[in-house]
Amino acid sequence: MHKTLLAAALAVVAIAPFAAKADENTNQLDNFFVAGNLGQSNYRIGGVSDKSDVFQNVRFGWRWNNIVGAEVGYAYLGKVKNDYTFGDTWAKPRVAQIGVNAKYNFYNNWYVTGHGGYLRSRTTSGVTVGDYTASQRSWNNGWYAGAGVGYDITKNVALGLNYDNYHIKNGRGGSNESQINMNVATYSASVEVRF
Repeated sequence: MHKTLLAAALAVVAIAPFAAKADENTNQLDNFFVAGNLGQSNYRIGGVSDKSDVFQNVRFGWRWNNIVGAEVGYAYLGKVKNDYTFGDTWAKPRVAQIGVNAKYNFYNNWYVTGHGGYLRSRTTSGVTVGDYTASQRSWNNGWYAGAGVGYDITKNVALGLNYDNYHIKNGRGGSNESQINMNVATYSASVEVRF
């Protein structure tokens, strides 16, 4: 919990100088955005690698002077599956995220973006043997970060290509139960609409 509070405090300190420089002639309500991503997730868990799952993400946010700001979102990271001769094991995580984001136009309508922050994951995992399936759910803390490049089609609509990385855990992590660290890399195309 202390690490989460420290990360939130550092995010506020990092954003404060940009907020102080906000142009008084700019209508700051114009800086809200919604972004949707669709792509592929790439799981790396110990010796297991699964590169065939769908990644979906939606984020809502706001940027001071259309440069840096805060965001909240929800991501579906697909389903990782490991097949054995007797059956298979699988995990299906979803995450809620809150963090900071930034956008910088470097040439005409071209821009780069970055974002990162805290996430809360809910993972359903299980094992299937024949017709029998046993599963459990776990809730854990983690973090995410990503970068992208894109093009402003109009003042309010942009298209981009993105790489994001989600660090999540699976398992309840009690005294009798272990947790598995999962690193999920995602590659996606995005549409951002600004209001």
